[in-house]
Parts: sequence; C-alpha cells; structure tokens
Amino acid sequence: MSRIKELPKSTSHLLSCTQVITSVQSVVKELLENALDSHATSVEIKLENFGLEKIEVKDNGDGIIKDDILFVAKPHCTSKITSHLDLVKIITYGFRGEALAAICAVADLAITTKTADEEFGYTYTFDHNGNILSSEPCPCNQGTSVVVTNLFNNVPVRKQLYRPEKKKKEELRIIEDILVAFGCILTRIRFVLYHNRNLIWQKSVVDRTIDGLRLALGDAADYMEDCEYVDEETQLIGSQVFNEDNTFPFNPLHFPPHPLSVGVKVCSHVTLDQ
Repeated sequence: MSRIKELPKSTSHLLSCTQVITSVQSVVKELLENALDSHATSVEIKLENFGLEKIEVKDNGDGIIKDDILFVAKPHCTSKITSHLDLVKIITYGFRGEALAAICAVADLAITTKTADEEFGYTYTFDHNGNILSSEPCPCNQGTSVVVTNLFNNVPVRKQLYRPEKKKKEELRIIEDILVAFGCILTRIRFVLYHNRNLIWQKSVVDRTIDGLRLALGDAADYMEDCEYVDEETQLIGSQVFNEDNTFPFNPLHFPPHPLSVGVKVCSHVTLDQ
C-alpha cells in the first residue's frame, strides 16, 4: 500500500495560501498594489498590534462593481489576464488572482466598496473559502476599504513567529519601507501609515519627482545626483549618494524587492528636475 496520500483540498488550499501570504507585510503589499491598480490617488493603511489584530487599507479608487464582488476572493479569478499569453503585456501590479483568496484562508476579511455610479456602497464579509457571508448597504465615499483581522489565527506556527517584540517592530519597519519606496516614484499619490492610531509616516501629493523624493527620503534626497536610464542590465549611470566622508547618508538598496523595482533603480527612469 502506498504511503503517499492526497491531502484534503481544505488542507492543500491552506498550505498553498500560506506561500502567498507569508507575513503582515505581504498582506499590506498585496492590498496596497490592489489599491494602486484601482487608480487610487490616496491610500491609508491602519495597523493594530503590528497588523496581527487588524490591517485596514483604504483607497479612493474605482471601487468594485457588484458583478465582480462574487469572484474577488476566489482563487485564480482575475480581470487582468485571460491566459498565460497575456503575461507579456501586463501593466498592473497584480494579475494572479490569488491575494484576496489567500488572505481569506489565513484571516477574516471584510470589504467595503463603492463605485462612482452607485448611490451607496456595501460592506461584504467572507468566509475562509472566499464565499460571501453577508452584505449590507453602507454610506461611504467612492473607493474600497479592505479590513483583515485575526491574521494567522488558524496557522499557529506562522503566528508564533511574531511573539518576539523585535520581530513585530521589524515587520512595521519593513511596511514603512515599502510605502517609502512607492512614495519615491508615485508623486501624485497620497500615502498614510498608522499604527495603533499613531501616525507613522505620510506623503502628500506633489508635482515634481524631486519633491516626492524629499518627502519620502528627507534630507537624503538633497545628496542625490541626476541619473540616466540605459537599459535593464545597466540601470544607472553616475548616480551615487554619498556624504562628505564618502559614506551613505541612507541605504538606497534598503527597500524590499518589487516587480517595478524601487529605491535607486526606479530613480533611474526619471530626472530629478521633473
């Protein structure tokens, strides 16, 4: 008799989802990218207990139409592509249709959304399989608010990683770094980060790239030199950030990796006088 057994679908689904949602920062990043894909110009992120109790990402984007809400938290349901052949022309951050489904599997999910054509919005709650449990009308502005609670309560091994206070603070720092990275390149989008109702970081809308860099990086932006984009291999020509003693005032490669690339690499696509 074979010792290899097929896992129950509920187990295999949960395990695969924990490979998509690996941390608090991965939840924030996925929801942030969804907000940007919805053409939002303002994104607010609120965390409670370092995101373990509650993560809320609120935007003023397009909102989700009623015909789509049934599928937003279902695995591999997406409006971005119809087959793998479309991957060569992706222009959005997300395309796999896995983020909300994976979040549902490891947390409790509620979405409040309203489009421009609707008189009022709706608040939807979902079960761990992405099915809608309830829907109620809700007075709100255009956009979407995604609330994630009780993250990893059903994955105790993953939640145990966040017992050390140091780990929690490190996660918050990484989330701030993600926002700073986006803030460097997305000048016309407002970002705000709160933790336990305390303002951690914010960036307002600006017109020029250099102004966005100053808001995101502070005085370090004044040490940056103009740079020239060459190609995907070369990336930069002559862009260095040094103090007078030849040391970095900040680490330009400190930001986490991203499909668009962030930090110094993204700055190579623009000139600082724009």
